Amino acid sequence: MMITLWALSACTGLGPGGDGISTRVEELWVEPTDLTLTVSEGEPQELQFTAFARLEGGLETEITLVSWTSSNLSAGDINDDGLFTTVDTNGGVTEITAAHLGLSASATITVVFAKDIVQSGLDEGLPAAWASAAEPSEGGPSVLYPLDGVTVPRNLEGLTFLWSKAEGDDVVYRLRLRSAITDISLYTDQDRYTATAALWEQIAAANRQGEVEVTIESARWSGGVLSDRRVSTPAKLSVNRLDADGSVLYWSTQNLGIMRIPFGETVAEPFYSGDQPGMCVGCHAVVEDIDRMVVTHDGINGVFSVINIFDPGNPTVVVNTNDSNRFTFKTVSPDGQYVLGSIFGKLKLYKLSTGELIKDLTPSGYYLAQPDWSPAGDEIVAVNVKGTQDEFRFTGGELVVMAWDEAKQTLGTPEVVVPGDGTYNYYYPAWSPDGEWIAYNRTVGGGYASEKAEVMLVKGDGTVGMRLDQANGEGALQNSYPRWGPLPDSDVLWLAFSSKRDYAPADFGLPQIWVSAIDTAKAEQGLDPSSAPFWLPGQSTNSDNHLPYWWGK
Repeated sequence: MMITLWALSACTGLGPGGDGISTRVEELWVEPTDLTLTVSEGEPQELQFTAFARLEGGLETEITLVSWTSSNLSAGDINDDGLFTTVDTNGGVTEITAAHLGLSASATITVVFAKDIVQSGLDEGLPAAWASAAEPSEGGPSVLYPLDGVTVPRNLEGLTFLWSKAEGDDVVYRLRLRSAITDISLYTDQDRYTATAALWEQIAAANRQGEVEVTIESARWSGGVLSDRRVSTPAKLSVNRLDADGSVLYWSTQNLGIMRIPFGETVAEPFYSGDQPGMCVGCHAVVEDIDRMVVTHDGINGVFSVINIFDPGNPTVVVNTNDSNRFTFKTVSPDGQYVLGSIFGKLKLYKLSTGELIKDLTPSGYYLAQPDWSPAGDEIVAVNVKGTQDEFRFTGGELVVMAWDEAKQTLGTPEVVVPGDGTYNYYYPAWSPDGEWIAYNRTVGGGYASEKAEVMLVKGDGTVGMRLDQANGEGALQNSYPRWGPLPDSDVLWLAFSSKRDYAPADFGLPQIWVSAIDTAKAEQGLDPSSAPFWLPGQSTNSDNHLPYWWGK
């Protein structure tokens, strides 16, 4: 029996009512139960909720003395009378809860944001025609980019979707981005689309840490009739819930200088090219705390200078070159006190503020190169060269970690974390921003940044190591020079590296900067923690871009 307990708002809920019926609530539920609402811009949805109670004795009744809440106001809100109103700008999932005297009941509402975007000049009737057309056949265009399995930060500007062309002059395409809470379609007659800031924010805001299915459909459009509808194999894209901070500094052979791409921008800007045009200053290192960059001039064993980069628009030299002070690769202590450079197998310690040589730190019997200081400042990782001894094209490299004694200004005995072997060569190590992991390169035989170079990962103590399968992909792609992004408050770290993989169809066969998301929780289990990488927007595709260094500004 179901009745409405009109007097419940005046009762205490602790005993029998005046007619002998108990008003003690034993169970609460809400109706409607879990459901999905589809919204679009300017068209929010409303839904009336009702709370019901089962009283002591079994009587079921509508109950009005409840408080209503929505767990996710970005999806919608509910008023005191149980009327839920969605937003109309994005999707989301929210729990609608009714509470009464310590009891509560909930329903899950999924809000799906739907949007149709028709390219300027095309028939506005395309979305309706697509909705009424027969189901698509397989064999549609191929999704060329983004790569299947990629993870992107929510503030990635300028993400371009690329697909293969279908034959015919009357072909139109539908790019569909769909998840549990997003269904956005773009209609175009082109084979690419670059997401606007507003659209990407809608996708990112609605799908942070969520998976988006990307499909491309082709069809023929003639006289208002849609025919021969075909769909691609879906690709998966995940959106991380937080932004990627800072900017990436990299060496460009086209510009003969260090370029800068701030995250959220789509145009690379010249950053620093040195005082002598055409001289290489590609080997660079940055120290965050005091906004300094150290560059080596003219490549192998060149002189170095220290640059003040506090004002990104006006880097200035604070320590000039000195012909007696030379190295190739270098690292800066996190506190900005020291520069540690490698030259002819020696590690030389310099004072950053003056460029003054302090001492040789190389342990006896070792030929060390390519050092990197840990974020905590207490360890150095470097390559111990056991084969051909050359700064760039050595063989027999192994990775070693040494403790740094600040008081004595000395290094401890090298501990091997990646042993050398007869097959592979290891080089270019870089500490992760949490100080737990080391990214590095592996290749077969000698060579530096060779065609077969791969990006690897090892725990700082050498206990866990693996190839980053998703980040590397397959083939000789020259995946080199890995460098980490700043530590975010999230579940992934960002790793930038140089790679020759296709950014189809703009493939010039030159290295470009790519970024992969690294889930270190998977790495702890010995699983591949990487995602397929994305191309860093803003680069020139006819430039050899490498040595990405992530700066927090």
